[in-house]
Amino acid sequence: MPNLLLNPDINGDRIIFVCCDDLWEHDLKDGKTRRIVTDIGVINNARFYPDGRRIAFRVMRGAPLNTAEVYSYDSMNGQVRRLTYFSGRSTGRRMFTDIAGFDPEGNLIISSDAMHPFSSMTYLYKVEKDGADFVPLNVGPATHIMFVDGRRVIGRNTFELPHWKGYRGGTRGKIWIETDHGTFKKIVDISTHVSSPVIVGHRIYFITDIDGFGQIYSTDLNGGDMRRHTSFSDYYPRHLNTDGRRIVFSMGGSIYIFDPNTEKVQKLEIGDLESPDDRLTNIPSKFAEDFSPLDGDLVAFVSRGQAIIQDVSGSYVMKVPEPLRIRYVRRAGETKVAFIRGTRDGDFLGIYDYRTGSVNEFNENLGNVFAMAVNKTGKFAVVANDRFEILMVDLESGTSSVIERSREAMITDFAISDNSRFVAYSFPLKHGETDGYVMQSIHVYDVDQRKIFKATTENSHDYAPAFDADSKNLYYLSYRSLDPTPDRVVLNFSFEVVSRPFVIPLKPGSPNPTKLVPPSMVSESGEYDLSDMYKRSSPINVEPGDYRMVIPLESSIMLYNVPVHGEYASYYQGAPEKGVLIKYDVKTKKTTEVKRNLTDMRLSVDGKNAMVRKDDGKLYVFALEKPEDERMVETDRRPLSSSRLEEFLQMYDEAWKLARDNYWNEVVAKEVSDRIYDKYRKLVPMCVTRFDLSNVIVEMQGEYRTSHSYEMGGTFTDKDQFKSGRIACDFKLNGDRYEIAKAYVGDYSNEGEKSPIFEYGIDPTGYRIEDIDGEPVSEQNNLFRILSEKSGTSARIRLSKENGEAKDLMIDVLDDDRFIRYRSWVEENRRYVHEKSGGMIGYIHIPDMGMMGLNEFYRLFINESSYPGLIVDVRFNGGGFVSQLIIEKLMNRRLGYDNPRRGTLSPYPTNSVRGKMIAITNEYAGSDGDIFSFSFKKLGLGKLIGTRTWGGVVGISPRRRLIDGTVLSQPEFAFWFRDTGFGVENYGVDPDVEVEYAPHDYLKGKDPQLDYAIGSLMEELRNWNEELPQRPDKNI
Repeated sequence: MPNLLLNPDINGDRIIFVCCDDLWEHDLKDGKTRRIVTDIGVINNARFYPDGRRIAFRVMRGAPLNTAEVYSYDSMNGQVRRLTYFSGRSTGRRMFTDIAGFDPEGNLIISSDAMHPFSSMTYLYKVEKDGADFVPLNVGPATHIMFVDGRRVIGRNTFELPHWKGYRGGTRGKIWIETDHGTFKKIVDISTHVSSPVIVGHRIYFITDIDGFGQIYSTDLNGGDMRRHTSFSDYYPRHLNTDGRRIVFSMGGSIYIFDPNTEKVQKLEIGDLESPDDRLTNIPSKFAEDFSPLDGDLVAFVSRGQAIIQDVSGSYVMKVPEPLRIRYVRRAGETKVAFIRGTRDGDFLGIYDYRTGSVNEFNENLGNVFAMAVNKTGKFAVVANDRFEILMVDLESGTSSVIERSREAMITDFAISDNSRFVAYSFPLKHGETDGYVMQSIHVYDVDQRKIFKATTENSHDYAPAFDADSKNLYYLSYRSLDPTPDRVVLNFSFEVVSRPFVIPLKPGSPNPTKLVPPSMVSESGEYDLSDMYKRSSPINVEPGDYRMVIPLESSIMLYNVPVHGEYASYYQGAPEKGVLIKYDVKTKKTTEVKRNLTDMRLSVDGKNAMVRKDDGKLYVFALEKPEDERMVETDRRPLSSSRLEEFLQMYDEAWKLARDNYWNEVVAKEVSDRIYDKYRKLVPMCVTRFDLSNVIVEMQGEYRTSHSYEMGGTFTDKDQFKSGRIACDFKLNGDRYEIAKAYVGDYSNEGEKSPIFEYGIDPTGYRIEDIDGEPVSEQNNLFRILSEKSGTSARIRLSKENGEAKDLMIDVLDDDRFIRYRSWVEENRRYVHEKSGGMIGYIHIPDMGMMGLNEFYRLFINESSYPGLIVDVRFNGGGFVSQLIIEKLMNRRLGYDNPRRGTLSPYPTNSVRGKMIAITNEYAGSDGDIFSFSFKKLGLGKLIGTRTWGGVVGISPRRRLIDGTVLSQPEFAFWFRDTGFGVENYGVDPDVEVEYAPHDYLKGKDPQLDYAIGSLMEELRNWNEELPQRPDKNI
């Protein structure tokens, strides 16, 4: 089987390319192929230097490939040298810190986001002295650079978009050329995306799908005479490169040569290169997903798609003999477990008897299952699927019946009573089709009567039902204890601790089990009666919190609570919420904390034992009545073994299934999915490494031609991520010494907003760095390398000036300083706006529509909104979901003022805009940044100026991971606007006034968009008169 071949380049009769994460060279004369760089990480791009002797290539490291650096290889002596220490962010859809081109003198030029605040674009740097210095070209965002007739040709946003074929939004690739006057003009700006530009002779070649499918096109140097050169119909061409005579590219995992003179395309027959051992070995704890306690000392968990049954100590370990992929495993009676097996067609249920080793698989397709429970005797299971159904499955016959179906959301929160009579579940509902919120009400299904009863009213969020051991009482949690918490920054309130446990006796006359009632007053009928049971509901007297589980015990209640915390780490880093297990004693009415740092929890079927995951990632078991007797589950005594090809095929099938089943337009998904599946699945056997498979998956996702089709996270390599050491400074070589050219600061008083050198009260600009921890720093002893080795530590740094002045400082070397650079950029803009407007205009920048965006908006809004004019800058906005909260604040206009006897006026509303507004947007504002731009314009809050936005407003909600932890997103929620309908998707939002930010503007240090916004607002303010109150001289 041939291997997947990627990222080729050509130099005469030599071809280099990437295969199996390594770098290879192929000789066109003798047909021989050899591996030249291996075991360094994941290589995914390589280019010949113009002299042909050296090769520059890009390496990604870190399990999810989240950092990247550029290396060089010398073909004369085989030396491999690391050139950069940027650790530019790396994702599957933007390859940051990469090779951009070479200048006429043969110097390498790289693109990187590492020294700028925003990860949505890259800037160009010339690499000098083997990486000792990086000279910024100052031409603004760019991906590629070429030279022709002494002029620079720049590809802006000309990166690959394999995950979004047919892209037509504002960030589509464009090509600029330098003029004789030192300015740049746009020469290639078509309706579709342009990628991989190269120059042969006096024509620019590139890839686009303007005619519906990816082909190679070219134009002359003025952007005219556009020609199509190919007629491919199976796969898109990728990775164009040239030696100035012929063009090489990859397509469908093979390498091709295109000769512009003859217009012929030749496929290279390179043959099989790598046939690795098909067996893979993995550590179970690294990929542990679902887990649950079984009987006695036994537990079960799922890791990398395999179900493991073992004792806590790990001395007894067995695997459910079922091919990939198992999702859930639960106790199903003595010596048996029920499991959910995923296939490309759907999820199916099976039974495994771990005493006899027998497996019984049922053939009823349950849909895509997202939750599962089994009753105590193992007679039936309850499952929830993405058809918004809750099902009961007979474990003897395998047949299922629908208990109830919701119109609004999945029903994944349920419990089965100990006597197997009742199934309680949290039912999602809305009172009207266009209501903004989905409520949840507790429903109870009586298995004997086959009847549904409502346990709560439909006016809140009721969840986490649970039965006590006697099946006499139903417990649940609810957001009904409303008590607002004041915001400490702006006038606002939030409901942070509103959850409280409730209980409902299932038999009329039964007392609230949490209240001490004399036996003489108990008039229990002995019969269940669920009609009007919601009238018997009462709260349990514990302080409100953010409870996630309620666990009734004999004389106490356990509550799983998540203390109030900031969302920043969870939102950006995926950090799990840390829970606390609390015990409420029914008799003493006191609560005590019994466990901390929990991230997940499961109960045994009898409700007596718990299995938890903690923030260390490990699994633990304990009895709920004796939580102090905790034991760690030894999950890694026996490594997992699997077939590489079987795993890759299963992962591809699941990726395709997720796309098919979640794509927002069901008609389109059914129409195209089977064709897409067959087209790319045939490439999977060519894959040797996980990154090979990634290339196939993202191309498959791209066939749906919609935004937000991403592959994130996962485990691609065992090479640790690159480290970079930062001190929030720019450097320049002065002779053979490094000099600090600029030190960055936002607000000196804010946490984490200044170079650590500023802590010593000096401005380090102009100082030379002599040594770090005693190691001399010079051109020969690379500053960037030394700093990278100190990342995350404190180091002694010696600074000096030419006059002999020297300072020794102990500073913290940061692993990233982008936030400091961001805050510096914002504060510089704010000062510029204030000064240029004579104190008439305020300035706010919103970097995304997530937690950082909220932080930055409120940080500035409370002051900047009080200027007569306000600039709202959403350029480079990375999206999120809070645009509506920000729009809400910007819609608040001042109606009046509160006049105190002492002090100054207070506006009403307090959080209101004083005067005129204008918003700046650009092609890097996307997703919720698109939505904000549209809303600002549509609501008439002010002019929208800049350039057309990204154009991606079909939202996502990833719920499943592949077996290696990879998250795949599917465009599920299509945004529709009045007037434009679905038109923002794959187009963007046009500004009221287009203002381009050309490469020559960056060269001159100008910001034409910001300048236009200031000028436009000043013109509006010229005739603006504000009426302010005058204190009357008599009583009102």
